[in-house]
Amino acid sequence: MPERLSEVEARRASVEELGTVTDAMRSLAAVRLQQASAMLAGTRTYAEVVAGALAQAVALRRGAPGRWPSRNGRGRPALVLFAPEHGFVGAFAERLADAAQAAPPDHALWVVGSRGAALLEERGRPADWGLPMATHTDGVTSTARRIAEALYRAAAEDRLSRVELLYGRTVSGGAPELVREALLPLDLARVPAVGGAVPPLTNLPAAELVAHLVDEYVFALLVHAAMESFAAENAARLLVMMAARQNIATTLDTLTGIVRRLRQEQITTELIELATGAEAQAGGTPH
Repeated sequence: MPERLSEVEARRASVEELGTVTDAMRSLAAVRLQQASAMLAGTRTYAEVVAGALAQAVALRRGAPGRWPSRNGRGRPALVLFAPEHGFVGAFAERLADAAQAAPPDHALWVVGSRGAALLEERGRPADWGLPMATHTDGVTSTARRIAEALYRAAAEDRLSRVELLYGRTVSGGAPELVREALLPLDLARVPAVGGAVPPLTNLPAAELVAHLVDEYVFALLVHAAMESFAAENAARLLVMMAARQNIATTLDTLTGIVRRLRQEQITTELIELATGAEAQAGGTPH
């Protein structure tokens, strides 16, 4: 009985330690989710402002708005997947990997996030290009910039034609949903116009101005997608840690009840042994 009690107590101690780790991960995920959510409004506004400037610049050009890049790419279509960098996100990473794996075989898979890259590797669909996902909000911009540079380099070398983004989005910290949207080529006629009717003052030729603003707009879209993905990863991890903490609390209650029962049984056994010994000693004493 004492040996069994010690085993249960040791298990309870291990579960308590696991609860401490889970609480730390839950707190970290909550903080990072809050930081990303606070910055999403800024990344969205940034993209809208650049879109407005681009729409005005396109209006300065002669002829139809057209598409950018204007030439027909001879390369492969590409899907840029924003996936979690680490685990403990439940089924979120698997859902992203499922969606990416379903892309046609001719699509190049560009994977941002080590967890997503590992899952696709296991499924026999390795990434054609990869990059670690930012692990804090300060790193999102540099991650987006590296993606943009690689995309433009591949497009210039005619290795890519059209490009789509696939990432997670969470609303109010809920379970992430998957978002898939086109990135390139950019239909300049569909860029959302923002601002008044007064033409802007410019110091650059319209075509050159449009090219610069297209670069900035694509970068802004990548920053926003990366920030959405970062928020979704931490929202998924927060939900997983909350569920784990609930299970840990239930397990601790169960183990605590077992420990109390075993201790009571141990005390009862000791009392019985003590009483039996006393009776035996009393029965053997001469009168």
